Amino acid sequence: MSQREQLLKVIEQDVHDDLTGFTRLHGCMSHLQVALMARECDAITTANEQISALMDAAGARARRRSRVLEVFHLGTDTHAMQSLIDLYPPDRRATLVRAWKTLIVSVERCRDLNERNGKLLAMHSEIFQQLAHHDSAQVYSPSL
Repeated sequence: MSQREQLLKVIEQDVHDDLTGFTRLHGCMSHLQVALMARECDAITTANEQISALMDAAGARARRRSRVLEVFHLGTDTHAMQSLIDLYPPDRRATLVRAWKTLIVSVERCRDLNERNGKLLAMHSEIFQQLAHHDSAQVYSPSL
């Protein structure tokens, strides 16, 4: 198997692994949202650990894709991945195009859920700040 074919095979596998990973990521982020709403610290910690591991793996695959794009001299702009996909034989290309489009949708869904979770965290922080500073006269302080 040539180096070119090996690299193309790696990209195919990475895209499919990303599909699985982002599906799992969405599930973890959904669990995180539930845990945030319930303020369950252990569940939040577990979800965050799972999210970090999934993001690390996705980041490694993205870096690998970038290196392959460089090897093929395709650049790094938004059209580079399509140029890479065009290097595949037609039967494999069609499958990869569908997988790539599905992956883009999955990434967007995770990004949206991450934004909602971030807003939820910001709201919790704001409430905490208001409670901590709202009525300082009722907070115990020793008299000197």
